[in-house]
Amino acid sequence: MSKHYFIGIKIPEEVAVVLDEARKEWNLTSHKRYTPPVDMHITLLFIGNDPNSEIEAAAKALERVEHAPFNLKINGVKTFGKPSTPRIIYASVEDSEELAALQTSVRQALQQFNLNPDTKPFVPHITLAGKWKGGPPIEQQLRLEPATFQVKEFSVFQIEPQQVPRYIPIHTYQLKEG
Repeated sequence: MSKHYFIGIKIPEEVAVVLDEARKEWNLTSHKRYTPPVDMHITLLFIGNDPNSEIEAAAKALERVEHAPFNLKINGVKTFGKPSTPRIIYASVEDSEELAALQTSVRQALQQFNLNPDTKPFVPHITLAGKWKGGPPIEQQLRLEPATFQVKEFSVFQIEPQQVPRYIPIHTYQLKEG
């Protein structure tokens, strides 16, 4: 099986642990996969496989992305799919011009490559539970306390589906002023 990749922002450990603790309080049994704190992230751009062996050249192109560090605020819980039987439960983040600009810069830096990144609209989120496995609908109101963290870097991640952590940073880029 070929390797798969994405560009993303790793959630700081202290924030990821708080998200994990909140999720445990919900006592969910409805999903097949619960993201461990070490794998919590925001995907800027899903790439998938690398059919033309361009990931190293793409990683080099990402070195030219210039962006200052910025703060992001987790502002609640949302879902993809029907709310009572959601495919994905995620921590949502407040709208951020800085995050949108970083995502656009990453996408533009990779346009010259034949990587076929995901073209769906960018919906920044931190997946907490995925792959609905059935059972009774979720009737409880899922809540998270707001949390703010600073985004100081982003990475190219390689996906290793059979291990934890699943998402291995292979190139990391520091955000800096100017």
